[in-house]
Amino acid sequence: MMIAMFPKRLLAVFLLATLSCSAQQSSPDTKPLAKTTAPVAAATTAPALDLQALVKETEVVDLQRHKIGVFWWISPEFWQAVGQQQGLDKEQVAKIFQPFGSYNVFMIAVGTLDVGHAVWADQSTVKKNVVLRDQRGNAYKPLQEAPDDIRSLVELMRPTFKNMMGTFGEGMQFVVFPLKDGEGNIFADAHKSSEMYLDVFDLMGTPTNSYTWRFPLTSLSPQKYCPVGKERVEASWKYCPWHGNKLEGPTVAGTPASAKQ
Repeated sequence: MMIAMFPKRLLAVFLLATLSCSAQQSSPDTKPLAKTTAPVAAATTAPALDLQALVKETEVVDLQRHKIGVFWWISPEFWQAVGQQQGLDKEQVAKIFQPFGSYNVFMIAVGTLDVGHAVWADQSTVKKNVVLRDQRGNAYKPLQEAPDDIRSLVELMRPTFKNMMGTFGEGMQFVVFPLKDGEGNIFADAHKSSEMYLDVFDLMGTPTNSYTWRFPLTSLSPQKYCPVGKERVEASWKYCPWHGNKLEGPTVAGTPASAKQ
């Protein structure tokens, strides 16, 4: 079976990417990009995928009330990016991870901070207290068991996490939600305008905490600039936070605002 031959070094990179971006985040709040002016000639094609930027954009780390929560939506593009960075065969990596594209996969770790350590919630506790919502308000509960087509890989990763990261790795839980709504439509597409929300109940020291993912993802989109001040903006923004003007699709830097029809 191909999963049995899955390179352990790829799992190591997977973990390091998670830890690297977790260490950089301290708040779940979404803040505007730094006010960066566009270069004279910017391409409107999608840039080479920055794995660290992708993880940082899809992961939320929340610290409050002696609690720590790590909530990471793992986009299908993540798996391919890890493999390419390690020089692995693109088709092999795609074949191994293709089933993950059929679900909304989260990695969630929630812990209570104590002196010198944290006590992490187990999988059943996490699953009982999280709900995913689409932008229409439809709610989706986690699948109680990992589906057959991804179960082997999930089971392979669990002991690897524990061995490499101790109790924190043991506390990292794969939580799988449906990909489509009741009408058969994908409700969270990293390349299209949409939103989804993860509601967390009684795990973070307050009755309810809600975390938001907005799409399209900037890390997976062509660079986008405000046509007025040429500042780079997030792919999901509809209005410039500095000038208040409506934002369209990717804007070539240096194009006057009046040239936009």
